Amino acid sequence: MSIRAFRFQLRPKPGTAHALRRFAGACRWVWNRAIGEQQRLRAAGEKFSGYAVMCRWLTVWRNDPDTAWLAETPVQAQQQTLKRLEASYRRFFEGQGGYPRFRGRGQDAGLRFPKASDCKLDLDNQRLKPPKLGWVRMRQSQSVEGEVRNWTLTQERGRWFVSIQVEQADVIPAAGLVPTLGIDFGVTLFAATTDGECVAPLNALKRQQKYLKRVQRSVSRKVKGSKNRRKAIDRLGRVHARIVAQRSDWLHKLTTRWANEHPVIAIEDLKVAAMSASAKGTASAPGKRVRQKAGLNRSILDQAWGEARRQLEYKTAARGGAVVPVDPAYTSQRCSACGHTARENRPTQARFACEACGHSENADLNAAKNILAAGHAVWVARPEACGAEVRRARPVRGRRAAARKQEPAEGSAAQAVAPAGIPVL
Repeated sequence: MSIRAFRFQLRPKPGTAHALRRFAGACRWVWNRAIGEQQRLRAAGEKFSGYAVMCRWLTVWRNDPDTAWLAETPVQAQQQTLKRLEASYRRFFEGQGGYPRFRGRGQDAGLRFPKASDCKLDLDNQRLKPPKLGWVRMRQSQSVEGEVRNWTLTQERGRWFVSIQVEQADVIPAAGLVPTLGIDFGVTLFAATTDGECVAPLNALKRQQKYLKRVQRSVSRKVKGSKNRRKAIDRLGRVHARIVAQRSDWLHKLTTRWANEHPVIAIEDLKVAAMSASAKGTASAPGKRVRQKAGLNRSILDQAWGEARRQLEYKTAARGGAVVPVDPAYTSQRCSACGHTARENRPTQARFACEACGHSENADLNAAKNILAAGHAVWVARPEACGAEVRRARPVRGRRAAARKQEPAEGSAAQAVAPAGIPVL
């Protein structure tokens, strides 16, 4: 069995949105109060109290007349907050993280409900019913397939989202499959494929760099701690959120099409963290061309090659295929026709001209062909190449989100969970 999450935007009414913010604030209060109790015990020389003890504290707080407002929040979400706090303390004790910090206003972690029965999902009317709230509309862009395990409600810059974690049956890679697509990632061209497709980069960050700079300057001019500075920071956060959403949507559409058309895809095994490392150096050994390298790093990170690979991996796996990463060394200098490898084969960034056989074409398309050939060699040696024969899932287009003005049919009795199956974006 495999785990997958579906994430949709909620469309709560103003009163419901206020209740959600109040619930999240109550969970933040529980987090801070529990840290205070742990610090008090530590100062008294007592041992750390685990999750079970903190839950007993929570019961006392909910029954205390001074904090009776905690009972208005679903207890499951508060208990999950304490469970996350315990995990944070465990990481601190094991030397894997810092000491848990108090959370200020606006730093709410959201609401998590650990059981499928905690919330109700109406697929026909595209709405959700969390505990102690009525039905909340959501923009359901695709069907939820699998057995629901838990729910998480989070807030990002004034918008609420629900993440539905489901359990699905594993898909065994089909026998006889071979890589049919090679992809060469780049900056000038986001991707070149062996199908002859050259994908221009989106450059989501670069396209909004001028406006982003103006908003950042507005933040720096505000007095620290003032309400105007808080508003400017929120506006800056919304700009960054819009850039992330544009990039994610563009990548999802592109990778879904590739995964639908090709079960096994060969890509470069790029080390993005090393490629985008700073050239600043140290005080004793300063780097060279630091500003130029910083601009290149910004362009590399703007392409989001790692996110594209992540999406391709889980989408091809859900269709009975796989992604084959290959060593990117010399793929741009090797001739795809005769195999001659030399730096002189690439006289310019865009043109490849083999000195041995005279083969000439776009440099990125030539590199994509070399990646596909290397992917064949890697795939033959993998155990997945000898898997059992299975039927591949047919691509299914997800249902479009309902219009904003559409009202649900209250008489509908749709069941909360769709039948188990293989997800297709």
